[in-house]
Amino acid sequence: MSTEDRLSSTQLHALFDILTSHVTLTEIESLKLSKTVAAFGPPLQPSLNDESSSPLLLVLLQSFVLDLPGLRAVTPHFWTDSIRQLATALDDANLSESYDKGSIGIRRTLSTATASIVESVARGRLGGYPRQPVKENANYDQADPEHVIRAWDDFLQRIIYGDLLDKMFTKTATTDKLADHESVVQAAHQYALIM
Repeated sequence: MSTEDRLSSTQLHALFDILTSHVTLTEIESLKLSKTVAAFGPPLQPSLNDESSSPLLLVLLQSFVLDLPGLRAVTPHFWTDSIRQLATALDDANLSESYDKGSIGIRRTLSTATASIVESVARGRLGGYPRQPVKENANYDQADPEHVIRAWDDFLQRIIYGDLLDKMFTKTATTDKLADHESVVQAAHQYALIM
C-alpha cells in the first residue's frame, strides 16, 4: 500500500467516530427486538459466551454497569429473569416512536440523549479518550455553541477521569431538576439534545 493510499490521522479519527456511532445506534435500535435480547449474552444469557447480538453494548455493560455498587452483588436470577423479562415485555408492548403534536416527544428526546452518551462512552472505551486539563467550576453559557461544545468535552473528562458521575448520582437523589446540577451537566445536556 502506498503512502497516498493510507488514511491520514484526521481521516482515521473521523472514520472511527462514524463507525462507532453507526454500531452504537444500530445496537441500541435493535434492542427493540426480542431476538436481540435473547442472544445478548451474559449476564442476560449466561449460556451464550461466544457471540452476542450486541457486542459493543455487552462490553459496556460488563465494563461499567456490572461493577456499580448495588449491581455487582445481585444474583444471576436478577439478570436472567427480571431484566430479560422486562426487556422482552418492552419489545412485546411494541412502543412506537413518540411524537407529541408534531414535535419530538420526551421519550424520543431521552433516547437520543442516552444514545449520545452511550456512543461517547463506547468511543472512549474502544479508542481511549485523551486526558486534558479541565477547569472544575467553570460556568457555561448554554446559548453559546462554543461553550456547549467545551462543556461536553469537560463533561466527558470529568466523567472518565474525575468524580462527576458520583456527584450526578448524589444530586439526582436529592432533586429531579436539571437546573440544580452543575453548569457543566446542564450544558452537556444541551449538547446531547442537539446531537
